[in-house]
Amino acid sequence: EAVADLKQKELAEKRSGVYAGPLRMLAQEAHRRLGEWIGEENVGLVTGEERVNDRAPVVCSTVEMAPYAGDLLVLDEVQWADDTERGSAWTRLLLAGDYREILLLGALDALPLVERAFPEHELKLFERKLPLEFVGSRTLRSLTPGTVVVAFSRRAVLALAGEVNRLHPGRVAVLYGAMPLSSRREEIDRFLTGTADVCVATDVLGHGVNLPCETLLFAETTKFDGEERRPLLPWELAQIAGRAGRFGLVERGHVGVLSGLGWGTADEELVEWALEPHVPLPGGHLGYRVVDEARIRPQLSDLGVDDPLRLDAALVAWHRVALREWASESWLALESLQPIRLRLQAVQRRLAERGRTLSLEDTWKLVNAPVDEDNLELLATLALAITGDRVARPQLMFLLDPARLRGASLEDAERAGREASILRWFALQYTGVGGVTTDRAAALEEAAAARVVARLRVEVESPTIGRCRSCGRSCAPWFPLCDRCAGIATRA
Repeated sequence: EAVADLKQKELAEKRSGVYAGPLRMLAQEAHRRLGEWIGEENVGLVTGEERVNDRAPVVCSTVEMAPYAGDLLVLDEVQWADDTERGSAWTRLLLAGDYREILLLGALDALPLVERAFPEHELKLFERKLPLEFVGSRTLRSLTPGTVVVAFSRRAVLALAGEVNRLHPGRVAVLYGAMPLSSRREEIDRFLTGTADVCVATDVLGHGVNLPCETLLFAETTKFDGEERRPLLPWELAQIAGRAGRFGLVERGHVGVLSGLGWGTADEELVEWALEPHVPLPGGHLGYRVVDEARIRPQLSDLGVDDPLRLDAALVAWHRVALREWASESWLALESLQPIRLRLQAVQRRLAERGRTLSLEDTWKLVNAPVDEDNLELLATLALAITGDRVARPQLMFLLDPARLRGASLEDAERAGREASILRWFALQYTGVGGVTTDRAAALEEAAAARVVARLRVEVESPTIGRCRSCGRSCAPWFPLCDRCAGIATRA
């Protein structure tokens, strides 16, 4: 749509500047389009996992990797500045970015934040060219080509895909966050080319994935957010629903709910209500929520330590002082330090077990790596590799070997994809250390993606998730047995 074109055309016209977005896929897409317009030699790509022509006059990057200075900064999805775990990357560019011009793109919900950070700004509004029409409930049998069905867990998506495949054999695409990037791209391409009629996806769809989606149906309107299962907020529903009816891809946009599943429940009234903005914003505008804060977190220089063993205490102290100091700054809030402290604890525990030490700078770099809680053990192994510990190399060589994926389950292949992404990041920071190279990590990532696609086809065509292990009937994807067979097993 107009905003999507704007972020690249401004850079194409100036031929100098930076595009910074929240996702590696978005940076890659901007890199591809700009390369077509102004020549590949004039455009670079910089993410945590890859660097391509990074000295080019135009650079496309993830927000965390964006340079501090330049001619034009196009900062995408500015509302992410309020994200509790990544928002500080946007805030860093808002506060410290030394650019001649800054173009902020995002939801109108972030207007209060923009007005606080930049009292003198020019606002341009872009309306949807294809309005969304609420179509109520649809059943599995009524799904038409160009339909996307949304659920909010990997298991729910796989179970749904299996059900849809019975009605559309071989013509179902699948998207969820645990898939390697290449796997996602392949599934997106299947839907784009019409090889797949229906796509079943999680809310990963709401983050810049543009599909020729005429109808989007919610199979659920609740999700587990890491702490509890809760109803989706209106802005979350609206963000996902907005993937329907993308101008230039389809001619209309319909939104509704999927009914008749037996295990998934979607609140029809909530979805319909969420399609229209109701929250007052400055200037008489309406949005879906108010984003008026940007998150901050410390740099190493803010902590005042020279011993890595004092980092955790310094982080706690910084948080306490920052709460007091920034209490009066109405548009600044603190980012969660829990993820970085968990990484720090994992690294220092493993180093202590092996009697190894790591410099302050290397420790800080590692604990800021793009690693989630499921891969803390790998992060600790990478810490040992930096110290030269002999136990790290064989572990890393095993992980880097694509042959280990022969016969791998879908979950194991997904995990290998996540490990490959981390190893690509590590190879850029510490070339060759522990035997980790960019080529080896990239080869693992491609092998994992290929294995995921292959296992997805098997799972969708012969479902094990969402099917009763006893009788084979459809059942809730989080249970191994249907209610009937579970009752029999209990009585027995």
